[in-house]
Amino acid sequence: MDINVIAVILISIAVGASGQLVYLFMVDHETIRASKVKMKELQQKIKGMKPDHPEFKPTYSQIMAENSKVMKQSMKPTFITFVPFLIIFLLMSSYFSYAPVAIGSPISATFSGNINGTLFSANNCITFNGHNNISIFSNDTSISMKANATKSGTCILFLSTQGKVYNSSFSLVGNSKVQTVSLNSSKVEFTPNTFIVANLPFSLPLIGSQLNWYWAYLIITFITSITLNRVLAHFKLIA
Repeated sequence: MDINVIAVILISIAVGASGQLVYLFMVDHETIRASKVKMKELQQKIKGMKPDHPEFKPTYSQIMAENSKVMKQSMKPTFITFVPFLIIFLLMSSYFSYAPVAIGSPISATFSGNINGTLFSANNCITFNGHNNISIFSNDTSISMKANATKSGTCILFLSTQGKVYNSSFSLVGNSKVQTVSLNSSKVEFTPNTFIVANLPFSLPLIGSQLNWYWAYLIITFITSITLNRVLAHFKLIA
C-alpha cells in the first residue's frame, strides 16, 4: 500500500478519535445528564399545557435554560478542535490533492497568454499530445492538452517565437502540485492527476468509484468518530 494512502487513513482515524477524546475529557457530562433529566421532567409538565396557562412561560424558560447548559457543554470540543482540525485539513489539501507525476503518466497541460510559437523541451523530457514539440498560434485565453514526462530530473522547456527563444527550467517527475512555467508573456500550467486513495468495486452518488483524499478523509473520520462515540456511550463514559 502506498505511503500516502496509509498517511491519509492514519490521519483520518486520528482526527476522528481525537474529536471524541476531547469530548470525553473536556465536557462536564454530569451537568449534561442532570440537564437532560430536568428537561424531560419539565417537558412532561408542560405537555398539554396551553400557552396562556400561568405556569407555561416559567416552565418553558426553565427548559430553554437547561437546553442552553447542554449546548454550552457540547460546543466546548468545537472551540478547542476547530483551529487544529482546520490546519490539518488545509495541510492535507495541499499535500494529497494530486498524485506525484510519474514517467509516462498523462497529465494536463494548459497554455495561457499570447501563444505564438513552438514549444519543445531539452532532451525530450516532456511531450505534448505525444509529440516532442508543438506549434501553437492562438490568442485564446487558454488551450489544454495532455502532456507526458519522459525523463526525471531537471527539465528545460523552450518557447521559440518571433525569432527569439525563451526557456525555463523545472522539475516535473515526482511533483504533486500544480506547477506554472513562465515563458516570456506566456505560461504553461501542469496539473498532476488527482490523488486516489482507493478504487471501489461499486459507484457511489456524487463520489463515483474512486475515493480521493477528501472523501476518504470524511468517510474514515466519520466512521471512527461514530464508532468511538458508541463505545464511550455504551460504557456510560459520555452523556
